Amino acid sequence: MPRAETATHYMTMGFDEDLNQAAKIATREMLNFIVETKGLSREDAYMLLSATMDLVVTQAVDVSKDPRTVPKAIFQK
Repeated sequence: MPRAETATHYMTMGFDEDLNQAAKIATREMLNFIVETKGLSREDAYMLLSATMDLVVTQAVDVSKDPRTVPKAIFQK
């Protein structure tokens, strides 16, 4: 699945005709991204994301796009 990055956020995307499935895909991809790049356990990453992750629906026509965003600031010391 595609990933994106802005100056302030990391983003993952989920694509599915069912918006709930798209949300699950995007969430799973964000969890994988945080574990791979930040060195957190899956459990710690899941807890962190449950408190910081936002859902932004960018398209609800045709195939759903469901980015999940996490602010980069949560990783700064």
